[in-house]
Amino acid sequence: MDLKLVLDGDITIISLSGRIEIEKTQSFKQACLTTFADKKVVFCMKNLNFVGSSGIQSFFGVLNDLNNDKKMNVKIAGLTPDFQRLFAFSQCPALEVHESIEGALQSFC
Repeated sequence: MDLKLVLDGDITIISLSGRIEIEKTQSFKQACLTTFADKKVVFCMKNLNFVGSSGIQSFFGVLNDLNNDKKMNVKIAGLTPDFQRLFAFSQCPALEVHESIEGALQSFC
């Protein structure tokens, strides 16, 4: 998985692309905690490849944990239809999903 970071004021936009590797989700979580603790973050997933339900469920779980524990203020943007369907069945009530980055940015106001 590749990451591209962009700052918009006090909000970090992380654009994800490529494949999620399930074995790297915990190292991803730790890197997020180290780098983005107490920050507002939008994860844009529109360029992420479908990896199967177990990989994305684990990834959603990591994002939910980061947000639920108030370690980060996380929003998700740009879910593809496949990811939207899986997210609907995930048990991640702490996560807000927005159609666009702009919508996610506005939700912080």
